[in-house]
Amino acid sequence: MPRILLGLSVSSGLEGVDAAVVRAEGLGLELRPRLVAALRVVFPPAVRDWIAASRTAAVILPEEVVRAVAETAVFAARQVLGRATISAREVFAAGFLEPARPATAFLIPWPEVVGRLAHQLGITTFHGFPDRDRAAGGSGRLITVLADYLLLRDVQESRLLIHLGAVASLVFVPARASVSATVGFEIGPGNQFLDTLLFHGTRGKECVDAGGKKAVQGKCIEPLITRWLEHPHLLRRPPKVVHPDTFGRSFLLAAFEQARECRASLADLLCTATHWIAKAIGQAVRGPGLEPQVPRRVILTGGGVRNGFLWQLVAQQCGGHVERADSLGLPALGRNATAAAILTAVTSDGIAGNLPALTGASSAQWLGHICPGDQRHWSRCCAWMAEQLNDVVRAYRVA
Repeated sequence: MPRILLGLSVSSGLEGVDAAVVRAEGLGLELRPRLVAALRVVFPPAVRDWIAASRTAAVILPEEVVRAVAETAVFAARQVLGRATISAREVFAAGFLEPARPATAFLIPWPEVVGRLAHQLGITTFHGFPDRDRAAGGSGRLITVLADYLLLRDVQESRLLIHLGAVASLVFVPARASVSATVGFEIGPGNQFLDTLLFHGTRGKECVDAGGKKAVQGKCIEPLITRWLEHPHLLRRPPKVVHPDTFGRSFLLAAFEQARECRASLADLLCTATHWIAKAIGQAVRGPGLEPQVPRRVILTGGGVRNGFLWQLVAQQCGGHVERADSLGLPALGRNATAAAILTAVTSDGIAGNLPALTGASSAQWLGHICPGDQRHWSRCCAWMAEQLNDVVRAYRVA
């Protein structure tokens, strides 16, 4: 019998809450997920003001902001369920994926947000998926790759997903491949670097270069790109993830200093950085283990799909043709929300959700913390998990 799953996530830039409803048939690694509905709800002005204030200094987060974040998540959940014409009682469970790289100085107490969510909706909610991977020595990132595999696998064509998020990452699923053949790693800088350049370059007046309109007005400074492409992270072979400090404050200050030496404007710096990100992606997709000589479908997700300039440059690096993930039934802006729903199903089936070869964990792990819903819902989830976990070994199956 199909299960209805609710997925929620918060973007790394803390723009708002993405919500997705997924219908899933099958169990564990034989799960066949299908997206039913997805949407994004932006945070109210009060929350956005606190986010803007926290970009330059740590701030004390007032209770009303935490409450507003939780209420936005609840509203997003109810809206997407309404769009799918599904009631909360029909939902098997919900998954909540916190941002891996918040672009602000304050830390939102996500467990409290999840508690409010489970209380108001009455739905048992799984969250904190990266924690168990980190406990086993992993990075806690690339945690959505198993969900990507279940969504993208195909018997006829290989598929390459490029996620233009806070950092740029990729997932490659060869045709007819098992999950162990899936390749995934974090390529390098992404939207967060561009946003940070603009924020500091305008002294906090602007946060996002909508559509890449400022970048396209500048000129590309090739010596800077050549220097940046020699960054140690970009030269490392996978598996790899981007450490928070890799392209952080030191790299940012050096970039502004190098731009001054070249007498480059902010538009020139943004243009150069956008070209650099695209070229780093191009180098990555032609790397070993990704079958660059074999035809493959290239799809894009993440906030970067809204940057027309970056899109065009990435398309050039990928042979001229890329497409939004929406063409495969995966929302380009809701990939993480969809993944949260799928990881919830996998966890409830007693299957390890991380891929140690990609995250660096010592072993495969059963992911997530569980926040019970109301009594009826929690009883139903417990009965399901107890039935699936009769064979304890399945909880530690290596994906």
